[in-house]
Amino acid sequence: MFVTQCYKVIVYIKILLTFLIMKIYFFISFILINFIMAECYELDYNSCLQYPQYCEWNEETNQCQEIGGGTGGGTGGGADGPYQYATIAESQGLRNGPDYRDGVVYYPINGEAPYKSIVLTPGFGGGSSEMSNWAEFYASHGFVAMRIGPNDEINDSHQQRGEGLIDAIESIKQENSRVGSPINGLVDMNSFSVSGYSMGGGASHDAAMIDGSLKAIISLNPTVIFEDCNYCPLEDGYCICLVPEFVDHAIPSLIFAGEIEVNELTAYDGMLGQDIYSNMPTSTDKIMFEGANSGHGFAAYPYGEVQEYALNWLKYQVLNDDSVCESLLETPSSASQYLINFQCQSNLPGDINEDSLINIQDIILVVNLVLSAEYSNIADLNSDSVLNVLDIIALVNLILS
Repeated sequence: MFVTQCYKVIVYIKILLTFLIMKIYFFISFILINFIMAECYELDYNSCLQYPQYCEWNEETNQCQEIGGGTGGGTGGGADGPYQYATIAESQGLRNGPDYRDGVVYYPINGEAPYKSIVLTPGFGGGSSEMSNWAEFYASHGFVAMRIGPNDEINDSHQQRGEGLIDAIESIKQENSRVGSPINGLVDMNSFSVSGYSMGGGASHDAAMIDGSLKAIISLNPTVIFEDCNYCPLEDGYCICLVPEFVDHAIPSLIFAGEIEVNELTAYDGMLGQDIYSNMPTSTDKIMFEGANSGHGFAAYPYGEVQEYALNWLKYQVLNDDSVCESLLETPSSASQYLINFQCQSNLPGDINEDSLINIQDIILVVNLVLSAEYSNIADLNSDSVLNVLDIIALVNLILS
């Protein structure tokens, strides 16, 4: 009897210990999962301090951020620019648009406003966070960057993802006027670009077909699917193809592709970055950068020549910085194929309106630029990165001489 009772007690203790261990396990798992599912910017001050190996509190923005967020010097791409950055989440008042989900805006701290903006969307099966590295990269270089995800990561079409990009632009515009927004009044309302990876890269061209006012496209290993029986032959019950009519837009486009990408995506044969470039109008500025021995992930994240050419593309097409044009004409060392269809224009110093003449009209334009506190690389005659009365005097002297 005594032995039997001892045995029952031992069994009971084992069961109790097992139950307690499971409770502890699930409690720890719950804490970890909740942290992993969250991001630093979503944490309040006390929660931020609990994860010093991942997050730090930014006293200037009064917000939690990833370790080193925006301080520059990131490895393998990421936030390596000169500006610190901060984020705005939907929980902080950012508009939640109907055509996308999980939007987060990244913006430079003490950058040169008004800020140009770029919106990024991921590939098939990916959410908004997939584009974090690119958003951080652009924000650290002085751009407002917004990452979004599709409403349905699996079933949303290229067209729906393109509509999401356009809807996100509306959210940035509203952020420019939202009381309490850290970028209130700091956004250039006439300068929006789009980018995306894989399906998101193809969706960028759908966005261009919707909104012809976009400034630039950066397609990261794009795929496209266009179904239209008026243009495509019927095969296996579907009319899918890529023809010039589907990418007939005038938005300057930088397209990254992989040399062996088609081996990974055989179903997209004829509908990858190389094919998009070939079908786009010859009148549209475009570049196709094919990574040697690279597959579908060639430009998924910012690094090396990928981020270098992406940034220079925005500088040239969006910031009107002609000084980087020559670098865009150079074939990257990591490219197996590099196609480009435009040439750099040599501008006369002081020829602000680019009419090949330097006269009073150019003086008037420079004066207006100075009065409106705008910047033009062509008008900065003394190359001090500032437009002021010294540039006006330099232009007058240039005309008199």
